[in-house]
Amino acid sequence: MIERYGQWLIRWRYFIVIATVGLVVLTTLGFPLRFDTDYRVFFSKENPQLVAFEDLQNTYTKNDNVMFVLAPKDGQVFTNNMLDAVEWLTNEAWQIPYSIRVDSITNFQYTYAEEDDLTVEDLITDAMTLSQPDMARAKEIALSEPQLLNKLISPTAHVTGVNVIIQLPGEHIDTEVPEVVVFVRDLADKVRARYPHLEVYLTGIV
Repeated sequence: MIERYGQWLIRWRYFIVIATVGLVVLTTLGFPLRFDTDYRVFFSKENPQLVAFEDLQNTYTKNDNVMFVLAPKDGQVFTNNMLDAVEWLTNEAWQIPYSIRVDSITNFQYTYAEEDDLTVEDLITDAMTLSQPDMARAKEIALSEPQLLNKLISPTAHVTGVNVIIQLPGEHIDTEVPEVVVFVRDLADKVRARYPHLEVYLTGIV
């Protein structure tokens, strides 16, 4: 029986190969598979939370985000090297595809009054040139600012974040999301190489 089956396979080998290839092609065309990067696939279109979220986005603007979480190995954010890392990453993050806003403790718009003048400026600039009193003052301001505390700086100032707002066009979601992800991961690797004294973690919704 096995012998006859083997002879049959040999006799019709070309037909079997062609038929197998044809079946694979037809199956592929009939059942296209793709990886969907949109988090909405986890919800039904009628999901009340998703509906409310999309209404909010339609009313204001459709924004997603990527956050770089920076954790210095010595547990101190307010040092020259660490603040320089935050400042550098804040500037570089503007190059992320589809980024429309970057927020960090360094570019936080600090407002203060001098006599009759009202001044608005970045909280931290030229981090490597800051003195200890300068950094102590910046730390005090950051930890007392509701827009920063527990958002971009931890209460003990041992972890900080750089938050990037992403606005995807939504025209080619299959390529837009991977484009952002690849760039962000590469940027995180650059931070790790440039500033080995800190750990970099990624979070957000894209």
